[in-house]
Amino acid sequence: MASLFSLSRVYRFVKDGVPQITDFPDEAPSGVNDLEVRTKHFTEIENFTFLGYVLAHECGGTEKPIASFVNLEVPDKEFQALVTKALAMPVNDEQLGDTLLDVGINWEHFVAANNDKMIPSNPLKVTDTVLQEKIDSLDLISEALVREVNLRAKARFHGK
Repeated sequence: MASLFSLSRVYRFVKDGVPQITDFPDEAPSGVNDLEVRTKHFTEIENFTFLGYVLAHECGGTEKPIASFVNLEVPDKEFQALVTKALAMPVNDEQLGDTLLDVGINWEHFVAANNDKMIPSNPLKVTDTVLQEKIDSLDLISEALVREVNLRAKARFHGK
């Protein structure tokens, strides 16, 4: 259910008796200027990350591989190496949530700390292409981790 004020387009909801986190929106949020759009964007990153973290901790499951990382490719080589390494490291649900929080906070900070590099009229992108690859990689990894949390929540709360 969206919050009372619905300031963010990401939220927790219940489907078929199972708590889930919405997908992260592909399009930019609305705003009267580029900085407002960018600020809303990194606020949604923070909300997305935290909601996934909380749900992962509620699941409380045992160690298993991160299935959502299979075939995940990200543009930054450093982050791709971490994804590849993580494929061989089963994690319990709390570790999954902690990993999501770590990655998501990095994503949010990479976005929030670089307003000076924002591309006018395209406020979700920065002029530094190497930095943009890192931001895009953290985005893709965070979304994959939330998909994993949602899958584990389905298994935990449906007993499948």
